[in-house]
Amino acid sequence: MRFSAMRLKDLFLHLRLHWQAFLAPLFLWGFLLSGGAVGLRFWVVFFIFHVMFYGGATALNSYFDRDEGPIGGLWNPPPVTRALLYFSLGVQALGMVLIFFVSRTLFGLAVVMGAVGTAYSLPFIRLKARPWASLLAVSIFQGMGGTAAGWLTGREDWLSLFSPEALLGMLAASLVLTGFYPLTQIYQREQDRKRGDISFAVRWGEKCFPLAIGCMLAAALVMGYLMGTLFGVGPAAVVVGGLLALAGLIAIWWHRYDDRRVRENYLWMMRLGTLMTVGFLGFLGYMLAFG
Repeated sequence: MRFSAMRLKDLFLHLRLHWQAFLAPLFLWGFLLSGGAVGLRFWVVFFIFHVMFYGGATALNSYFDRDEGPIGGLWNPPPVTRALLYFSLGVQALGMVLIFFVSRTLFGLAVVMGAVGTAYSLPFIRLKARPWASLLAVSIFQGMGGTAAGWLTGREDWLSLFSPEALLGMLAASLVLTGFYPLTQIYQREQDRKRGDISFAVRWGEKCFPLAIGCMLAAALVMGYLMGTLFGVGPAAVVVGGLLALAGLIAIWWHRYDDRRVRENYLWMMRLGTLMTVGFLGFLGYMLAFG
């Protein structure tokens, strides 16, 4: 019984639900821009995407990666077993069934995002092993896709995704994720090299830092304009200030960066990710409640 309980715990650990929290602001950002009202539909879709889709896709990636060193959200990941494959696919399949009964539009989006997420990990496609393919997959299908999911939760019409507000919102989210994603790989470059994965961080190394800073500054311009137009100067100033502060912290990390200090780089990434997530969740939560 104890062994079974431990195995089940390991399976759930591989969902890395605390890691999925880093993606929650993308969904809330799209929902805020859509003008939706928080209710049961919001919470159901939020749960399905962040726990079942993102968590399941992350577990699937863990199964094929078989990392023994640090990964996003786990310094010491549990051992990988065959059960993790079935668990990860089962969680995502159940999510697909549930989202089908919530919204056909969101179901269609989930199918596309799920296909790309699977292609990211599968050995015979392995988008993760190609630097630009992996970056584009994450920035477009997770950054823009996560924002689109939030938007469609608040506004069912998929044609509304082509409105200026939705397009600029997705662009801003994509810029933030494009900048942050390579930093989540910077501390596991040696593991990726051994596995034969030429990730973006493996290919470009320290150049990930100026990319991240540039993306945060560009996102600040887009998000600042959008927030100023829709909600006024005050909210725009908060968003711009937050992204400028984040760019400054990334610059400090870059100045102190040493490829040999794996633990230090892992902690930098986790702290920055937590700070960014808590800041955006607090701001977006306030805007949804009182904005």
